[in-house]
Amino acid sequence: MADLSKLERDLAALERDSTLHSSDNLAGRFEALKTLDFLGEAYAIKAGQRLAASGLRRVRALQGDLGGLNQALFRKLRLGIQSRTVKPGQLRALLESNCRYRRGDTASMHWGAEAADALAAGIFRSDCVPQPWDGGDAEMIHYESTPVSAVLELVDRVPLTRGDRFVDIGSGLGQVVLMVHLLTGVESVGLEVVPEYVEQARGESAELGLDGVSFSEGDARDADLCGGTVYFLFSPFRGQMLQMVLNRLGQEARTRRLIVCSFGPCTEQIAAESWLSLQEAGMNHEFRLAVFHSDS
Repeated sequence: MADLSKLERDLAALERDSTLHSSDNLAGRFEALKTLDFLGEAYAIKAGQRLAASGLRRVRALQGDLGGLNQALFRKLRLGIQSRTVKPGQLRALLESNCRYRRGDTASMHWGAEAADALAAGIFRSDCVPQPWDGGDAEMIHYESTPVSAVLELVDRVPLTRGDRFVDIGSGLGQVVLMVHLLTGVESVGLEVVPEYVEQARGESAELGLDGVSFSEGDARDADLCGGTVYFLFSPFRGQMLQMVLNRLGQEARTRRLIVCSFGPCTEQIAAESWLSLQEAGMNHEFRLAVFHSDS
C-alpha cells in the first residue's frame, strides 16, 4: 500500500486538474474516480496516521464534485433523447469516443469497464438494480450490463432494417434494447424473467418517450419469443436451460431466417448448433461478439 506522501501527491494532482471539470470530459472523470476509489481505501486503512482523515475528506469532496458533473451530463443527455435533439449519430459518436472499439474493428475484445459503460449506465439508469439477485434458477446467471462496445459492434455488423425486430433474451434493465433502438431506429424488444427488472425497463422507456421499444416478462423456455429476426444473448443462462431456448429458436428458424448474436460464455454452446453458421471464423470467444446466421 502506498505511503501517505504518495497518496498526497496523487490526490493533489487530481485536485489541480481543471480539465476534469469540463462537462464533456467523461473519460477523464471516469479514470479520476477510479483513482479516487483507491485513494479513499488507502486513506481509510491509514486512518490512525496524521493527515489521513483530512485526505479522506478531500477524496470524498472531489468524488462528490466529479460525480455531480457526471450526473449533470446524464440529465442533459436524457433530456436530449426525450426532446429528440440528441440524434442517433451524436449518441453513437459520444459512446464511441469513450471506448476502445472503433467501427469495423471485428477483432475487438470486449472486457473491462470503460467510460462508455458509465455513460450508458447514467443515461439509462442501468446500474440501479431494484433488488439483489436471489440466484433464480440454478442455471440462470446474475444480471450484468453488456459492454457498450459490444453493442456498437453489433449494430455495425448486423444490417438492421425497419423490417427487423431485435430481441434481447435476458434483457435485464433494458440497456441493450434501448441502445439498439436509439442507434438504429429498429423495433426492439426485451424478454426478461425478473418482474422488477421488466417494470424498471418499461419505466425508463416511457420516461425517454420511446415508441419502438417494449419489454415482455417471461421465462424464455416457454414464453413468446416475440417474433424476432435478430436475437441477442449475453449469457443469461447456461446448460440445459440454454439448450432449451436454442431448441426453440431452432424451431423459429424453420419459419424465417434468423440472426443470433451472442457474447460471453454462452457463445461456445451456441456455436455447436447445427442450424447456425458463424458469420466470421474465429469469433466464438467469450470476450468477442459472435454473429450467427440460421441455415434455413
